[in-house]
Amino acid sequence: MSYAVLRLRRETRDVFLLNHIEALDYALIARHLGLSVADVQARLAEALCEISRTVDLIERVRPKPINLSNAEHPDV
Repeated sequence: MSYAVLRLRRETRDVFLLNHIEALDYALIARHLGLSVADVQARLAEALCEISRTVDLIERVRPKPINLSNAEHPDV
């Protein structure tokens, strides 16, 4: 997941990290970054969608593990 977070645009990543790592609420993040609460909510939603898309893509392209016990004995 850290790769997915690093891929976020800086503005989106900042909001995500302040909320999920620093545990700041929307109002504090808005005040800290000079944004409206609605902007914070929108950026956080964007971050979560983008992280989800990136993780899904990684899972789709990751090679599947080979189950050697079945490969050695295909009739089992």
